[in-house]
Amino acid sequence: MRMLPTLIIALAATASYATAAQAADKCAYVPHDRWIPIDQAIRKAESLGYEVREVERDDGCWEVEGFDKNGAKIKLYLDPANGEVVKPSDWLPGRSRK
Repeated sequence: MRMLPTLIIALAATASYATAAQAADKCAYVPHDRWIPIDQAIRKAESLGYEVREVERDDGCWEVEGFDKNGAKIKLYLDPANGEVVKPSDWLPGRSRK
Protein backbone atom coordinates (compact mmCIF):
# COMPACT_ATOMS: atom_id res chain seq x y z
CA MET A 1 0.00 0.00 0.00
CA ARG A 2 3.02 2.33 0.30
CA MET A 3 3.28 2.34 -3.51
CA LEU A 4 0.02 4.24 -3.94
CA PRO A 5 1.22 7.53 -2.37
CA THR A 6 4.45 7.32 -4.38
CA LEU A 7 2.49 6.73 -7.57
CA ILE A 8 0.18 9.66 -6.84
CA ILE A 9 3.15 11.98 -6.24
CA ALA A 10 4.81 10.82 -9.46
CA LEU A 11 1.63 11.41 -11.47
CA ALA A 12 1.13 14.86 -9.95
CA ALA A 13 4.71 15.83 -10.76
CA THR A 14 4.32 14.64 -14.35
CA ALA A 15 1.07 16.57 -14.78
CA SER A 16 2.56 19.80 -13.39
CA TYR A 17 5.59 19.43 -15.69
CA ALA A 18 3.32 19.02 -18.73
CA THR A 19 1.26 22.05 -17.72
CA ALA A 20 4.41 24.16 -17.28
CA ALA A 21 5.69 23.07 -20.69
CA GLN A 22 2.41 24.02 -22.35
CA ALA A 23 2.37 27.41 -20.65
CA ALA A 24 5.92 28.12 -21.85
CA ASP A 25 4.71 27.73 -25.45
CA LYS A 26 2.18 30.55 -25.14
CA CYS A 27 2.63 34.29 -25.07
CA ALA A 28 2.69 36.13 -21.77
CA TYR A 29 -0.55 37.86 -20.88
CA VAL A 30 -0.94 41.30 -22.46
CA PRO A 31 -4.19 43.27 -22.10
CA HIS A 32 -5.94 43.61 -25.47
CA ASP A 33 -5.63 47.40 -25.43
CA ARG A 34 -1.82 47.00 -25.53
CA TRP A 35 -1.76 44.60 -28.51
CA ILE A 36 -0.25 45.83 -31.75
CA PRO A 37 -2.87 46.22 -34.50
CA ILE A 38 -3.41 43.26 -36.81
CA ASP A 39 -2.00 45.18 -39.80
CA GLN A 40 1.24 45.75 -37.86
CA ALA A 41 1.44 42.00 -37.08
CA ILE A 42 0.99 41.28 -40.81
CA ARG A 43 3.71 43.77 -41.76
CA LYS A 44 6.06 42.21 -39.20
CA ALA A 45 5.55 38.71 -40.63
CA GLU A 46 5.96 40.00 -44.18
CA SER A 47 9.17 41.81 -43.21
CA LEU A 48 10.51 38.42 -42.10
CA GLY A 49 9.84 37.05 -45.58
CA TYR A 50 6.53 35.28 -45.04
CA GLU A 51 3.51 35.47 -47.34
CA VAL A 52 0.63 35.94 -44.91
CA ARG A 53 -2.71 34.24 -45.62
CA GLU A 54 -4.44 34.39 -42.22
CA VAL A 55 -3.89 36.09 -38.87
CA GLU A 56 -5.92 35.55 -35.72
CA ARG A 57 -5.66 35.82 -31.95
CA ASP A 58 -4.74 32.47 -30.41
CA ASP A 59 -3.58 31.61 -26.89
CA GLY A 60 -2.67 35.24 -26.20
CA CYS A 61 -0.58 35.59 -29.37
CA TRP A 62 -1.04 36.71 -32.94
CA GLU A 63 -1.10 33.44 -34.90
CA VAL A 64 0.11 33.85 -38.47
CA GLU A 65 -0.44 31.26 -41.19
CA GLY A 66 0.98 31.47 -44.66
CA PHE A 67 4.00 30.43 -46.70
CA ASP A 68 7.74 30.82 -46.41
CA LYS A 69 10.00 31.92 -49.26
CA ASN A 70 10.16 28.33 -50.54
CA GLY A 71 6.39 28.00 -50.69
CA ALA A 72 6.16 25.74 -47.61
CA LYS A 73 3.13 26.28 -45.39
CA ILE A 74 3.98 27.83 -42.00
CA LYS A 75 2.37 28.84 -38.74
CA LEU A 76 4.11 31.10 -36.28
CA TYR A 77 3.19 33.05 -33.17
CA LEU A 78 3.96 36.72 -32.62
CA ASP A 79 4.16 38.50 -29.28
CA PRO A 80 1.02 40.65 -29.11
CA ALA A 81 2.81 43.67 -27.63
CA ASN A 82 5.81 43.98 -29.96
CA GLY A 83 5.31 41.60 -32.90
CA GLU A 84 8.45 39.57 -32.21
CA VAL A 85 8.32 35.88 -33.10
CA VAL A 86 7.59 33.89 -29.96
CA LYS A 87 8.05 30.58 -31.71
CA PRO A 88 7.61 29.10 -35.10
CA SER A 89 5.11 26.29 -34.71
CA ASP A 90 3.55 23.50 -36.70
CA TRP A 91 5.92 23.79 -39.60
CA LEU A 92 4.29 21.71 -42.27
CA PRO A 93 7.07 20.17 -44.34
CA GLY A 94 6.12 18.88 -47.73
CA ARG A 95 3.09 21.13 -48.09
CA SER A 96 3.51 23.90 -50.52
CA ARG A 97 1.28 26.16 -52.53
CA LYS A 98 2.82 24.98 -55.78
